[in-house]
Amino acid sequence: MSGPYQIDFPHPRPYMRCALAYLIAAALILCGIAVIAQLILAIVISPFGILFLISAFFTATLLIPLLLQSVLHPEIRLSAEGIWLRPMLWRERFVPRHALLRCVPHPLIPESEANAALLRVLFGKKHRKREGYAVLVARDALPPLYRLLARLANAPEAAAFAISSSTHRHYEQLCAAIAALLADSTD
Repeated sequence: MSGPYQIDFPHPRPYMRCALAYLIAAALILCGIAVIAQLILAIVISPFGILFLISAFFTATLLIPLLLQSVLHPEIRLSAEGIWLRPMLWRERFVPRHALLRCVPHPLIPESEANAALLRVLFGKKHRKREGYAVLVARDALPPLYRLLARLANAPEAAAFAISSSTHRHYEQLCAAIAALLADSTD
């Protein structure tokens, strides 16, 4: 890809994305407060403190999927120099073209035919099979939160963000543009 250009790939339902961002933020805040309260109760109530300590651990574990959801499918803006990522809650990040590594199948989208048949039954004939990729980038190009998806994609040495047909408009164009950036980054 050469020349000055900039292509936006926003979320297909921006109001839904905004509502989901508020819900995730509220859940993160409530879980954080709950973990702190449970740790305080574990210290204050000594005979039953171990129960509060265990529940604090489980509540903290519930934070992981919420944090992953906040960065999983960012809005994307492509340019000749690289990719701008706008996650739900955190600040916008730039991934330079030379930091792009490769695309792998999305680790959180099931590929079974039984699942596709069930979705066709539930949502009708117009249901389109969900597709997606995890775009792996150099480990230091993105913050640690993006490394969770890379670990799920069996690439612990990288960071990753995801694209899918249900979370990005013009999914096929986005895939082609990222493939072109990947081809340029290897040259």
